[in-house]
Amino acid sequence: MGAVGSFERGTANTEDGRNYKTIYSIGDNIKVLEPKNPKKGIKLPEESHTPNRIYATFYKDGNDVKAIAKYGADGKKLYEIHTIDHKWLGSHYHVWKDGKPIEVHSLTPEMKSLLDIVRNFKS
Repeated sequence: MGAVGSFERGTANTEDGRNYKTIYSIGDNIKVLEPKNPKKGIKLPEESHTPNRIYATFYKDGNDVKAIAKYGADGKKLYEIHTIDHKWLGSHYHVWKDGKPIEVHSLTPEMKSLLDIVRNFKS
């Protein structure tokens, strides 16, 4: 759970090299993260060490989910869901390619269900 490129460089292989910590697990594959440094912004990692992982973050005040990202078999981000309005889409997702968002779309029914699962999680 490191920063951009840390997976490939190996800096996220140890706990000291990671910028995030898991604060909750939802089932086996959804991990709720927060930055280790609370002064840093809440941004999801670009890559995951666990294939097909889902990471989520909440706004600092805890009032809602900020983002959810799905990672592929290679650990690279496939898409990221955002709950803040963007281009009048309301909650939406960005397709990721080569470490960058390339497209924005309305949520699919599967993504709406995932968002509901994370929103309704009780710690």
